[in-house]
Amino acid sequence: MLGRRGAVRQSVLAQELGQAPRSVTQSVEALEREGLVERTADPHDGRSRLVRLAPEGAKALAAGTAAGEQVLREVFGPMGAEQLGNLDQLLDALRAGLSGGA
Repeated sequence: MLGRRGAVRQSVLAQELGQAPRSVTQSVEALEREGLVERTADPHDGRSRLVRLAPEGAKALAAGTAAGEQVLREVFGPMGAEQLGNLDQLLDALRAGLSGGA
């Protein structure tokens, strides 16, 4: 989310992730200790903190994204259009079954 949206309030981050604010605070503190995110005061609300990716966090995100894309290419690359279409239909059926729809 930080990679897409840039700096966001911790409260927004918690809401978007569907997590308790305290849990997000603990996670952000740990990521900050690792140098992956930075926290600053919100210039519009001094009580709030903005969280943004640190340069090292942006590098880690890029590396993780590239690795994930490589895995997807290795797994799904050999499949033809028909096989991918069949897989898409099966996944739609699974989603419908899990959500209770038919």
